[in-house]
Amino acid sequence: VLYIARIPPRMGPAKVKTLLSEFGPVTRVYLVEEDRSARKRRRKLAGGAGAGGKRYTEGWVEFEDKKVARLVGERLNNTPITNHKRSVHYGDLWNVKYLRKFKWEHLTEKVAYERRIREQKMRIEMMQARRENAAYAEKVEQGMVLDRIEERRKKKGKSVDRPKGRKDRKLRQTSTVEEGASGPAKKAVLGSLV
Repeated sequence: VLYIARIPPRMGPAKVKTLLSEFGPVTRVYLVEEDRSARKRRRKLAGGAGAGGKRYTEGWVEFEDKKVARLVGERLNNTPITNHKRSVHYGDLWNVKYLRKFKWEHLTEKVAYERRIREQKMRIEMMQARRENAAYAEKVEQGMVLDRIEERRKKKGKSVDRPKGRKDRKLRQTSTVEEGASGPAKKAVLGSLV
């Protein structure tokens, strides 16, 4: 199995397979898509439609023969992808490594494990959002009940008493210090700033 550390823009699994099948029969290709947040940021900076389609960050390629894969890993690393100047990939280098004793099953296990973790995080976030939503709805309902109680008391002519938990707070406004003022007030203000 070959590991490709960097996938250039505009290169997908089909393109990788056609380029590497020149060296020997390729059985499987797996490329990791870039993160959604990174794609969103890239598209925003590039101006939407001009940002291009999917991009991939890294990938794995399985050759039919291990010897071919090892040779490709040794010879292709740090070589140009193409020498044609009009090609999109002109100037890009292959960054590949042959992974000894690495089976395709290891990769599928890793991908399945990451998917399970992602699903579990999503489930936890959804439960948290439902809990917050339920708490908010309960508070809104309590507020509506209290408003109805106050309205009924006002209609009957009774004084509206505050619930035990609420207190009317009286705030004292401090006097302002004028620009030309001098004296103890100015010294107190300047002293508190230092």
